[in-house]
Amino acid sequence: MGYHHGDLRAALIDAGTELIAEGGLPALSVAEAARRTGVSAAAPYRHFPSRQDFLVAVAAQAAHDLEDAMRSAADGADSDGEHPVAAIAAAAKAYVHFVASRRTGFGVVFAPELRGVHDEGLRDAGRAVSDIILLRAIGATGGDAQVAVDFLPQFMAIVHGCASLNQVGLFNDLDSAADVAADTVCRLVAARASASNSGAVGG
Repeated sequence: MGYHHGDLRAALIDAGTELIAEGGLPALSVAEAARRTGVSAAAPYRHFPSRQDFLVAVAAQAAHDLEDAMRSAADGADSDGEHPVAAIAAAAKAYVHFVASRRTGFGVVFAPELRGVHDEGLRDAGRAVSDIILLRAIGATGGDAQVAVDFLPQFMAIVHGCASLNQVGLFNDLDSAADVAADTVCRLVAARASASNSGAVGG
């Protein structure tokens, strides 16, 4: 990758995205991003005073890209007139495939290094990813917002777990990993919806 008097900030973020794709979050390096972009080691610090500033920017871009992938898949199910559960399943598959191609997912977007960081762009990007699932889970559970909120971290655990297992070779077939994630989240949200409806009837 070379930098040719364009947007240096964007070029550095692209380089950082490549580094994570190749070696995970520990591989993110401002100096290496500068080398790949073809600028001096000091040049990035005009945009990113520290590695954490760089991580925030790369994570925000990762969240935007992840949102695009998941939203496109979920919207496709919506446009086909499917039940919200089908859109959740489509988003789950999209997540697993995204992580396989980019090695970027919730582990970067919600990295421990970012806890306590107050960055509006990163916060909004992370919220947008969550809302794709949350809003459809509310629809799938008949409007039970609390059940939908409780489902969200479970969705994250399932899809990130399947994606991680694929990365380490325990789910060698990517489509199978995506199918397991989709089937599991579907079963879980359906069970939660059923329990919520039973409670409403019982009340």
